[in-house]
Amino acid sequence: RGSRGCAMASSWTSPHDPCYHLDGRPRHCLSEFINAAYGVPVNASHSQQGPDYDSNIITLTDLHNPHNLTCWMAHRGTDTGEWVLTVPLGRRFEITYISLQFCHQGEPSDPISISILKSMDFGRTWRPMQHYSSDCLGNFGLPSQTVAQTRHQETEPLCSDPRPLQKQRGGMVLAFSTLDGRPSSPDFDHSPTLQDWVTATDIRVVFHQLSKVAKAGNLDKKQEARWRDAPLALSDLQVGGRCKCNGHASRCRRDDTGRAVCVCEHHTAGPDCDVCEDFYFDRPWHRATPTHPNPCVACECNGHSNKCRFSMEVFQQSGRHSGGVCQKCRHHTAGRHCQYCQNGYTRNHSKPLNHRKACQPCQCHPLGAVGRWCNQTSGQCLCREGVMGLRCNRCAPGYKQGKSPLRPCIRKFTATIYAKEESRKRECVSYCQPSQVKVRMNLETYCLKDYVLKVQVRGMERSGPWWQFSISVQTVFRTGSTSRVRRGPQSLWVPDRDLGCGCPALHVGRTYLLIGAEEGERGWGPEESRLVADRSTLALQWREHWSPKLRGFRGATIKKEKKVLFLHFFLKVSGKTEVTLYRETLNTHEHTHTHTHTLLLCDVQMLI
Repeated sequence: RGSRGCAMASSWTSPHDPCYHLDGRPRHCLSEFINAAYGVPVNASHSQQGPDYDSNIITLTDLHNPHNLTCWMAHRGTDTGEWVLTVPLGRRFEITYISLQFCHQGEPSDPISISILKSMDFGRTWRPMQHYSSDCLGNFGLPSQTVAQTRHQETEPLCSDPRPLQKQRGGMVLAFSTLDGRPSSPDFDHSPTLQDWVTATDIRVVFHQLSKVAKAGNLDKKQEARWRDAPLALSDLQVGGRCKCNGHASRCRRDDTGRAVCVCEHHTAGPDCDVCEDFYFDRPWHRATPTHPNPCVACECNGHSNKCRFSMEVFQQSGRHSGGVCQKCRHHTAGRHCQYCQNGYTRNHSKPLNHRKACQPCQCHPLGAVGRWCNQTSGQCLCREGVMGLRCNRCAPGYKQGKSPLRPCIRKFTATIYAKEESRKRECVSYCQPSQVKVRMNLETYCLKDYVLKVQVRGMERSGPWWQFSISVQTVFRTGSTSRVRRGPQSLWVPDRDLGCGCPALHVGRTYLLIGAEEGERGWGPEESRLVADRSTLALQWREHWSPKLRGFRGATIKKEKKVLFLHFFLKVSGKTEVTLYRETLNTHEHTHTHTHTLLLCDVQMLI
């Protein structure tokens, strides 16, 4: 069996960590090779004597001494039925071999029928790994073979006659190698199938039929007389393997609870080093191989966060280089890498990005600027009409200081300027939709567009011919079937000309009811996934008494969807056209309430 140095707590004597090169680069490493069954109590059960016939057997897994054998024997009178030996290993191991040493020196005679099984879930389910029989076809329905013929077959149990057994001092040995005869064994480190095949938490040996010893060896007469009539006598059971540490640990030790755990390296964690430790989520976890150690990589948060998560979508978009997304950015930073400043803060270029004061508050003038928002890179505040400067602290050319805090700078009017201003107003009136002037909140307005949202405007920034508004969607009353709009932070894109004419009229810090079309007059914005509000969009300053009415409309819409399905079925059966049905609907309901009339109108319009 080997010396006690095989114990799990043995230490390495190499001058450096085996999981790293001398220059500190990570490398593939393996935990110690041990007898995983050493000192583990074995449970023996008999099909006719009960499940706990003989438990806590330690004579099979104690220190093996061929000069002083300690044998476990099946009791007399149990020649029929099955004997089952179960070894709980306590954790996942990658098994290399399983060996049984018999107390008898002679070869067993027919019949022979033995199975070796494994469990990967601590004894809940079992899977056969190998059968031994003098009649494989008759006992197990398998041909007698020692080599898997195909890669598909290499994770299936084989069956063969184990004779002749290996003869060792102390008795005959039956040894099973988990990788012998498996075509993919030379490429084990790159074969997840074989890695799964050799993984086990428990081992079970089943003796289906007990054979007699054909000839005795030169044994002590007392021992021979003692074992001769025993149906089964074993002196040793070994399970050779390594703790399953997936190439990320060189040691396996007992923790405070007595459970064996890998001493993980490469910033991995878990009992099997099968996950990345906290904050090392920039790449997905992988098993280490001799050519690729695959260490876990820390997220890049520029020193502003110590928490992150992995995003497969971000990882794919980066060309499979980086997938870490920082969480709970501090020091007024934001973004995937905490590389931006939060709203209300701008970059302090006198400090490096990883400095705790990399972002500083916007220095916007309380009267000249709209809110306290500024450009995160340049620090440019959003100025009121006629105001200019980085901080919006002086009047623009053609303007003079006014007396109203809402209009700190007013235009110096001349005849030419007045004419241009009036011309611009007339153009905007004809350009904007007439519905922008006065809108009544009713079901017809609710049905007019594709989406109805309650949003709060938090910031705005110019981007070429567009304005990007940072909004918070507070309530989604209605959206299209393929809409991407959800509650929470969103970006709303408005064309510069539309915003200049006040259609829609949006102001930072206010809450609006947005009623618009999914495609809109302009379609989606600069990118296909960005929402646009243009002159066809209704932007109504929010009023609290709308909330119950809108929720009622939302309920009516659900009923409407069911009614549309019925109308579609009715048209198909009756053969009537949509226009005919619409006219009949109006005639039938000419004396009904206006609300019902509008709902029926929406229903039919959805079919036309």
